[in-house]
Amino acid sequence: MSELAMQHAAAFEGELPPMPIEPAWILEGDPVAKGTVIVQCADKLVSTGLWSCTPGKFRWTFSGDEFVYLLAGEVTVTDSTGGKITLRPGDLAHFPRGAETVWQVTQEVRKVFTLRTPEPLE
Repeated sequence: MSELAMQHAAAFEGELPPMPIEPAWILEGDPVAKGTVIVQCADKLVSTGLWSCTPGKFRWTFSGDEFVYLLAGEVTVTDSTGGKITLRPGDLAHFPRGAETVWQVTQEVRKVFTLRTPEPLE
């Protein structure tokens, strides 16, 4: 039997550290993003964490395949084809690596993310 170790992370409490949006990507407002990786697989190619953002509008290009589960708030995401989805608490979405999107955060959002990257995420 292999020696694979399970991982566990206790409920995150406290203030998330800054995870700033690239200033050139901001289109409207002054969105403030915070977040942290909570757990990663051993090779650091899959990471799960928490992220929050105050209202504003910004571009976002996904560096890896990302699944998000919205805990709070509301955001409308528009992709490069003009397709739109609005995410509210309890909604789950997948964004493929390389997807170019515009995020319009109308109510401060808090999400759980799981990200699979082509290179280890440090």
